[in-house]
Amino acid sequence: MLAGEYHPLSGRPRFRTVGASVARQNGKTSWILTRIARQLLPHGQHVAYTAQDRSLARLKWEEHVEILMETPFAARVRDVSTQRNQEKLVMKNGSWYMPVTPTAKKAARSLSLDLAIADEAYAHTTMGLAGAIRNTLLTRPNAQFYLVSNAGDETSVLWRHYTDLGRASVDDPNATICWIEYATEDDASRFDPVAVRAANPSAGEDGGVDWESLMVEVRESDEATVRRENMNLWTLSSGAGLGSWWNQAPRMTVDSVLQAGGRVVFGLDFEPERNGGALMVCAISDDGVRVCPIEVVAVADDPVSMDGLVQRAADNAIARQSWVVVGASSPAASAIPVLEKLTARKVKGKKPGRPDTASLMFPVTAQGTSRAVGAFHDAVVSAKIAHTGDPVLTSAVVSVMRREVGDAFVWQRRDPTGESRPSMVTAATMAHWGALTAGPVPAAVQTAPVARAARRRR
Repeated sequence: MLAGEYHPLSGRPRFRTVGASVARQNGKTSWILTRIARQLLPHGQHVAYTAQDRSLARLKWEEHVEILMETPFAARVRDVSTQRNQEKLVMKNGSWYMPVTPTAKKAARSLSLDLAIADEAYAHTTMGLAGAIRNTLLTRPNAQFYLVSNAGDETSVLWRHYTDLGRASVDDPNATICWIEYATEDDASRFDPVAVRAANPSAGEDGGVDWESLMVEVRESDEATVRRENMNLWTLSSGAGLGSWWNQAPRMTVDSVLQAGGRVVFGLDFEPERNGGALMVCAISDDGVRVCPIEVVAVADDPVSMDGLVQRAADNAIARQSWVVVGASSPAASAIPVLEKLTARKVKGKKPGRPDTASLMFPVTAQGTSRAVGAFHDAVVSAKIAHTGDPVLTSAVVSVMRREVGDAFVWQRRDPTGESRPSMVTAATMAHWGALTAGPVPAAVQTAPVARAARRRR
């Protein structure tokens, strides 16, 4: 089939990535298991499988192994280990197949894979799994990454990314992704049997979906479940947080506002463990229009990069003559003295008794932080924040959680899964708050830094 084609000149698989989107119970397991078995036949092949979490991945792996061991394929198997956290099927030719933990920090990071399977891809609320898994394929020229799932909702960041990418590549003869999707039209009725059948290619086939049972499910289940599970249509989750609003936000770039005469403000924040951080920029128009686009400037993923992130914040503020906004009670508060020094400016027309220098630092108090979070939340809900659809930023916004503080709330800083980036959302919140409240940098603050002005006096 199409997903298994090889390029006639290079001999490599035509597609590095394969995505299959189809309604529930339509043979995804059988298709994937066949692909896994085929990959294990040559010498020294490495295959990994993951799902929503490790427990489910392990259960599906056991199901796959049980099916394989009941076929002639079993004669090629040397050993099967089912010991927890050491599960592996090993072939006589040295190939192996194992389940892996589906998180950005653990997903097969120490492995080199020839085939990686991400089942139930809709369940991943960040792009972390893709980053971890795809890099295990880099040393294998013939490797492939398979993703399979039914449709998701606004929290399905990973699957939304590949769905959009796959749909856009369908007519591209040079596409590196093979996209296979069975779904009905978005406005189709659940009571239209033709529409339901479009998302269920196995209906009526031996071993496939039983048609009468499917139509009973369609009649008796709720609308959202039917559309997502049985018609393979994207829905909004009940009780959704910012994700649903964020995905409906206007698409706009920071440059488009600057070209119209606007200005920018930068926001900086660190992770609580100081092992990462983010620098964000928010633009605001000077003509009274209050739709503020937000973009990622830089992200630090390790402690070594933190100093560079602070320097980048100072350099951008100086270049744009704008503020760097930092929460005074946040992990990034430790950078405030450094930023004050790096962005120190001489003040024109200094009045007696007032300092002769000022910085481009704009600290926000703890009380101001809760106000900033509330303003950011309300702006997203009312479509007054725009973005470019960056999947990393979207992932951070969808994943962020709230923590109540009296009658207000702030962003929850610690994520036990390690998947989200609360520093990115907090930095965006700081940038947005600065754009709303800080105003332009006063004209009395000179362009020249203090140190440069001092050298000229010598």
